[in-house]
Amino acid sequence: MKITIHRGTNQIGGCITEIESGGYKVFIDFGEQLPGSETKELPLIEGLTKGDVSKSILLITHYHGDHVGKISETISDLPIYMGKTALEIYRHFETRMSYIRDISIADKHHKNLERAVTINTFEALQLIKIGGITITPLFVDHSAFDAYMFIIEANGKRVLHTGDFRGHGFRSKGLLPTLRAYASNIGYLITEGTNISSTNATLLSEFDLKNYFTEHFRKYKYNFVLVSSTNIDRIFALYHSTKTVKRCFVCDDYQKRILKIVSNNHKKQSAFYDIDYENTDTPDGRIITLNRNNEEYFSFERNLKPYLERHGFCMLIRTNVAFKPLLEKYINLAETKIYYSMWDGYLDNSSQAFNETLYSFLEPYGDIKHLHTSGHTDLKTLREVFEIVKPKRGIIPIHTENPEKFQTLYDKQTIILLEDGETLEYV
Repeated sequence: MKITIHRGTNQIGGCITEIESGGYKVFIDFGEQLPGSETKELPLIEGLTKGDVSKSILLITHYHGDHVGKISETISDLPIYMGKTALEIYRHFETRMSYIRDISIADKHHKNLERAVTINTFEALQLIKIGGITITPLFVDHSAFDAYMFIIEANGKRVLHTGDFRGHGFRSKGLLPTLRAYASNIGYLITEGTNISSTNATLLSEFDLKNYFTEHFRKYKYNFVLVSSTNIDRIFALYHSTKTVKRCFVCDDYQKRILKIVSNNHKKQSAFYDIDYENTDTPDGRIITLNRNNEEYFSFERNLKPYLERHGFCMLIRTNVAFKPLLEKYINLAETKIYYSMWDGYLDNSSQAFNETLYSFLEPYGDIKHLHTSGHTDLKTLREVFEIVKPKRGIIPIHTENPEKFQTLYDKQTIILLEDGETLEYV
């Protein structure tokens, strides 16, 4: 067995891992580099972007662009696998993005959408086989819904690739029991290390974050929340917070369709994903869809406006200028609050990831409440994972800007620092 990290040994996002055995190849993730990253041009990769793909497959851990955004550059016959619900969300996202006004961006997303039509799906613990390699997907909690780790096994050798994961989400309680049950006899552990430099950070749990939102929604009547449309558990938490204080939950049709995908697939497993689209008698639990009058702005339906202003609301917003008229209508009221529920690095003009569009959208509104927590593991959870898995050969850091910190923080483990493109033989 051979392990190659084609990209991701010294950067967050854009990781590409290859595990080869007996001439068969398993690739894990093929995404865009994050905004602000140093551009690293990749050579063509045999079995992925050139050559014979009859003995290759590509596994996608989750639908974030830095993990799936380059799939249109793969050889068209290459089989790609992704979680069932994750794929439905991804297709809906790419459909929307393929119609945006910037033709160059829309074209890229249209190509991804065409490739996404061919993607195969799997569910947790459903075995995937190619040649003598067996892959076991393990469900994990992440800010992307329906995310996975993978165990790659061939000829008695086992590798665990974590993808992106965390221990402080709503569905994180299954992480350690799942590893105890399935991640035995692991040789190499390939793990993300996004937060490895945050040695003193204590990450807020999604449960606590939900409680903070509930308190604020009780205090303020008109609430606008800027949040990623695919941060599913965060949005369902906002829905339940809104329901608790008997306010209305408002979003546009694009967002509503994403929530329907998740609810239809998962409400039987958890009431957390059971939402009400039809109840018109009471504000608590009802989802109200914004009406697009034209390309310039959203509005409430006329008969709903008095209802919403009587009960108050939580409205999900994005940087789409169509939200501006609604924001400006309520912004000067004492009962109004705007929340930013994304990574603060996007608003830091000293950060490589600074997002000028996002900053310009929020800048006129002054006092904005930042309520957010990371989609990635903290150091305590990372240590617990290491102690359970106990990889026999060592730990390979990826998805991190400071892999050397693994050696300092986890000095009892064997840490293997690879360079992009370097191959490690598992003999």
